Amino acid sequence: MGSTDSKLNFRKAVIQLTTKTQGEEDDEHARPLAESLLLAIADLLFCPDFTVQSHRRSTVDSAEDVHSLDSCEYIWEAGVGFAHSPQPNYIHDMNRMELLKLLLTCFSEAMYLPPAPESGSTNPWVQFFCSTENRHALPLFTSLLNTVCAYDPVGYGIPYNHLLFSDYREPLVEEAAQVLIVTLDHDSASSASPTVDGTTTGTAMDDADPPGPENLFVNYLSRIHREEDFQFILKGIARLLSNPLLQTYLPNS
Repeated sequence: MGSTDSKLNFRKAVIQLTTKTQGEEDDEHARPLAESLLLAIADLLFCPDFTVQSHRRSTVDSAEDVHSLDSCEYIWEAGVGFAHSPQPNYIHDMNRMELLKLLLTCFSEAMYLPPAPESGSTNPWVQFFCSTENRHALPLFTSLLNTVCAYDPVGYGIPYNHLLFSDYREPLVEEAAQVLIVTLDHDSASSASPTVDGTTTGTAMDDADPPGPENLFVNYLSRIHREEDFQFILKGIARLLSNPLLQTYLPNS
């Protein structure tokens, strides 16, 4: 997952995340392990010196720093809602990519279920991750959207540039796009509100299942209203869609 320093920062972050919750709750009221895993992944996606550049000179040492960190200041890419463009960092991008792959693995329940045209159940993993329980929902949505839309696969405008040099940013963009699609495709209002351990908030006596928690990713997308933000998203998506054409045909042919 990167250099020795990056691995050390990862170990410190894991220790901070685990020691924070130990002893706070008894076994009866403990948070389900799946929910703890998703929250830990969200924290690690904005961990200084592991997936984002630290704003401090020294390394974060206390457990409170990771949990009280304002992740809105550590958005990965400039674009919608964020004007500052952080310096590219290969190690950080690789760590982000691995964590996004882990998220997709957690969200992959539908791959192992038989297709159902009118399924009344939602994916509890996605539902929990997109709810208010995830305090990083806004910066993560913005980071994923900006990373995808700001990516320029053409680079210097050279056709077949992938034959001349490798682009380490492309795998991260692919994973970010997939996570963004999964979270935005989730309909939280279609069924009852299940927890990650499989239980639901509704009962068999209810006439209609209550809606699940609001999908914050969909909510944040619906709130985009500035013209420059729409132009940024449109140009980014159009650039990605036109890239196969530019990489397939020779210019002036």
